[in-house]
Amino acid sequence: MSRDACVRAVSFWRSRFRSRGTILLVLATILVPQLAHASQLQLSWADNSGGKASFRIQRKTGTTGTYAQIALRSAGITSYTDTSVLNGTTYCYRIQAYTATEVSPYSNVACGSTAAGLGLTVSLSGTGKGTVSSSPTGISCGTDCTQTYPSGTVVTLSAAAASGSSFGGWSGGGCSGTGKCTVTGNAKVTLGAIFSAITYPLSVTVSGSGTVTSTPTGISCGSDCSERYVTGTTVTLMAKPATGRKFFGWSGGGCSGTGTTCSIVLKAATSVSARFSGTSV
Repeated sequence: MSRDACVRAVSFWRSRFRSRGTILLVLATILVPQLAHASQLQLSWADNSGGKASFRIQRKTGTTGTYAQIALRSAGITSYTDTSVLNGTTYCYRIQAYTATEVSPYSNVACGSTAAGLGLTVSLSGTGKGTVSSSPTGISCGTDCTQTYPSGTVVTLSAAAASGSSFGGWSGGGCSGTGKCTVTGNAKVTLGAIFSAITYPLSVTVSGSGTVTSTPTGISCGSDCSERYVTGTTVTLMAKPATGRKFFGWSGGGCSGTGTTCSIVLKAATSVSARFSGTSV
């Protein structure tokens, strides 16, 4: 309906209601819904009943949906905040005034939407562990890795590596490097935070005739004498003399004595020597 046609319709209903001696006049045009806060639309309208009419508020999703009543407002109240909207979705509203004896035609239709907002999703990856938090609050990932912020919000993300891990950097969302990540806009953004387990090498040197193996696996020396382990891992080394030979003992890495096993809590690059006899005993 054109604006002139809408005005003519309002004038018709006003004349009709006045001629019947009713106290109820049709509503004036609803103001276009305004963004109140994130995920909220604010409606307001003019009351031509002199404060005697109450109001029914109806809403539909999009311009082709079906109207349903979402709220009632008492006489004298001429605004309503719709807090059940989804960001980026268009809603259309109409208002009807009523008293105990009279009901007005519906008002004009007014449509509005909140901005799509910044839909931020963080994913954690890598061999290590850590968390990502945001300012303003909303992201606390590991536990809460998705948040929608009002359009234009500047969100700063900070990564914190767990003990035994290091932060390897950001991926996606326009962020890189290992510093803080700043994101803003009006769209969905997915970015990754990569954490790496801190590892240290354990090297074994064998002299004489024998082998050294490890639990967890990795060392099998004679042939494989070096392996990297995550910091804090307890590695147990086991010495086995060749047939007819003797194990003479450990040195280095906190290992000593002639016992055939030695356990090391790996917190730095470590070297251990195992000495076996070279002749039959």
